[in-house]
Amino acid sequence: MKRKIGNLLLLIGLAILAFVAFTKIKIYYEQHKLEKEFSSIEFATSEDDLGNTEPTSFNDGDMIGKLTIPKIDLTTPIVEGASQKNMESAVGHLTNSSPLSSLGDKNSNFAIAGHRTATFGKFFNRLDELEKGDEFIIETKTKKYTFNVINSQIVKPTAVEVILPVEDQSLVTLITCHPIYSNKYRLIITGEFKEVTDKM
Repeated sequence: MKRKIGNLLLLIGLAILAFVAFTKIKIYYEQHKLEKEFSSIEFATSEDDLGNTEPTSFNDGDMIGKLTIPKIDLTTPIVEGASQKNMESAVGHLTNSSPLSSLGDKNSNFAIAGHRTATFGKFFNRLDELEKGDEFIIETKTKKYTFNVINSQIVKPTAVEVILPVEDQSLVTLITCHPIYSNKYRLIITGEFKEVTDKM
């Protein structure tokens, strides 16, 4: 009887160890995917590299919303995916960050990347002007979400933690290169959810 109990406890112990190992491996690969997407964003090194910046069609990603930043007079489409091609004509959602459907929900961080072009006011050219308390808006087909800037920072391209969810907060993270036309650092603007309204 004691042997059976011992074997059972051993099996339970092995099952717990296997579960912990599986969870750690899963988290590692999810974080690796995030880090790979975050660090592989390539910003243009000259204005010529951007090609046609007028929105036309989005073969690599659907338009999922619109970003408006009143302080810097910016209104631009948001497309799914932060590929170089997508960011020629819009700003792109990092697909491994929280999904669009999480806007306004706690424990979410919806990340958007965009170029800093030489054209004044185009895309994230003036993103560095944003300060605490400034507002930006994300519009979807049916709703309008308002966020307040809570933080601005310069980080290394490997600082993936800036796009991870934060407990009990609903965040949007805006990402661009720093300095302009350089991949050396990232300018990170973090906004916290303020309110949502239905569109008429």
